[in-house]
Amino acid sequence: MNQPNMSANEAEEAASSAAADDVITTAVENLEVSSNGSKDFPNQPILAEMHQKRSATHSKLRAYEAKRRAAYESKLQSSSLYWRAFRTLMHDSLLETQKADALLRGWTHASETYEMSMRSVGEWCIDEKGVPVTDAKKKKKILDAQEASAAVGGTGGDGAKTLLAAAGYTTEEKCGTMIKSLANSASSVANQYSDMIKTMNSEVLPELSSLLEQLKSDVLVMEKLGDSIMHELEMAEEEVCSAWLAYYNKAMEFCGSSASDIKTKQAGARVGAPVDPNAVVHGCTDVWVDEMRYRMAVAFLSSVWEKCSSELSKLFLSMKDAECNRRNRIKELLIKATQRQERLWLGLPGVVTPILKDLIEWPMERKIVEDDVQSSIRARAQSIQRDETEHKKADDSTVKAAGLTGVNMKDGNFELSSPLVSDLMSRAKVIEKRGTGLMSTWKVTLAIVTEDSFLQLFDLPSSCKLHPGSAPEVAFQNLIPPVIVPSLEGIKGGVKIPSAKTWFDNLAPTESFVLSNCTVSIKDVTAKDPNTFELIEALSGKMMARTRKMQFRAVTREEAVDFVEALKKSK
Repeated sequence: MNQPNMSANEAEEAASSAAADDVITTAVENLEVSSNGSKDFPNQPILAEMHQKRSATHSKLRAYEAKRRAAYESKLQSSSLYWRAFRTLMHDSLLETQKADALLRGWTHASETYEMSMRSVGEWCIDEKGVPVTDAKKKKKILDAQEASAAVGGTGGDGAKTLLAAAGYTTEEKCGTMIKSLANSASSVANQYSDMIKTMNSEVLPELSSLLEQLKSDVLVMEKLGDSIMHELEMAEEEVCSAWLAYYNKAMEFCGSSASDIKTKQAGARVGAPVDPNAVVHGCTDVWVDEMRYRMAVAFLSSVWEKCSSELSKLFLSMKDAECNRRNRIKELLIKATQRQERLWLGLPGVVTPILKDLIEWPMERKIVEDDVQSSIRARAQSIQRDETEHKKADDSTVKAAGLTGVNMKDGNFELSSPLVSDLMSRAKVIEKRGTGLMSTWKVTLAIVTEDSFLQLFDLPSSCKLHPGSAPEVAFQNLIPPVIVPSLEGIKGGVKIPSAKTWFDNLAPTESFVLSNCTVSIKDVTAKDPNTFELIEALSGKMMARTRKMQFRAVTREEAVDFVEALKKSK
């Protein structure tokens, strides 16, 4: 497919954006770290090393996202294209069945009309213009008049003269036999049509109507399921793009900042921070939180793709089975109707025989039908693609994503691992926390210390049965709910499919502390609870300074001391 050409301004703007990204990234990648730090972070070797590590991680994630986005965009477009082709095939199948139903009903109605007309002809119920009279009241009047005419020798009053003249022909010698034979043939034709109509009304039309109603129901369910699956895939992709944009913006803020700027951002992270609709936690400047959100968004998307692909496969298989059964049933009903017409129209073989021959020779082997269905879907998909290409805007095919220009996709050829092994995280532990309120109680929480001097606390769900000292990986796994995607059973059962956004509800930190603004103290070893330590954070406000306190408790004294040292080291 040919890509639309960009204007000169658009090309220059894209090049400037890519150059700006590369300047920032290159500046951080070229940091020279010594025992005294670097030129951007003098006398701060730890901070310089941290930034160099951050740059390497950031470059790898950029490459990964570029490669992932290119691959998933192709997959999503392909799935969407085939699903829309699939929907048109289902609609055409429904329309085809509706046409078959309307055709046979119209055919039967025409036969009923012809049968009533021919029966009236055979009964001599014909008006003065030669039109068969089919109305029951008018027919009774004519028949009564015929009987009266026969009783008086073939004459009648002026009102019935024309009608009775036709009835009197059967008693005349010259043409009586011929006319009677013709009248009897009309009645015989009417009887044959009556038998055919009974067959249609009892054996063909009810089954065709049942097939049509079942097909309507199946198409409705399949459309709802397929649309839900495609919507779920699109929403999951949007979540990844949103998470990437939030992470990228946050990473760029830190990569282009000096040591003093970083300290300022951390100290003022909680006051007056601009609202970022993509951020995980408003006011939090910790890059790890947004990186964690991005990694988990990718994990969610991968799981959704796996399950949705399975559901789409089952949906396609179900549709193929339904389409094969529908075509077989329509074939049987059309053959039955046509064979009944053949018996009726035996005198007109040139009309019926070719139709019957074509119906009988219609191949219905499973492999042939499946190939035909697949070929039909492919042809419809190509038609839709051509139509969209003709009407697509010039900039529709341009991929616009922050930080993904000028990257080497080969560098993104790796599996995205858990946030707990990220270079932006330094320590994770399952401990207990308690507020300073009188009614506060100890709660099990997952505490994570990040390289950017933040302490992130995640409250575990009430259904989680973990205890202090449990493995952080197990605790983090309990924050992740099961992935639920649309399924045929769920659609039929009316199950509400949760939004992709709710999947991340437990992945946002419940509490966030800026360690550079905190003081930590541990109780004396002789105290009643020597495993307890306290964290006090200084919060800046518009009017006056405030503090926030939180108590923590480890399983053993040694673990408490070790975690306190980790907190102090991260400051």
